[in-house]
Amino acid sequence: MDNTNGNWELTEKGLFRSLRFDSFTGLTQFLGKLGPLADALDHHPDCVIRKAVILDVHLITHDQKKVTEKDYDLSREIDRIYLLTTQET
Repeated sequence: MDNTNGNWELTEKGLFRSLRFDSFTGLTQFLGKLGPLADALDHHPDCVIRKAVILDVHLITHDQKKVTEKDYDLSREIDRIYLLTTQET
């Protein structure tokens, strides 16, 4: 199953994408929008902030230890939120 849309890389550790923001504030605004969605889906990404403006996002369904449709669905939502957030700044 490879439903990546070109923005995401399928690795042995799951789906991966690095997101770049204009500011730390923009990055935190993105996370503020992602948090409620992830909670509602009960599916949460692993995120690492680098250099204050880069967010590395990893998706994997932990209880199945593999990438599932839930990860692909969340990746599309992350792309949508990222586009909206970066257009606002």
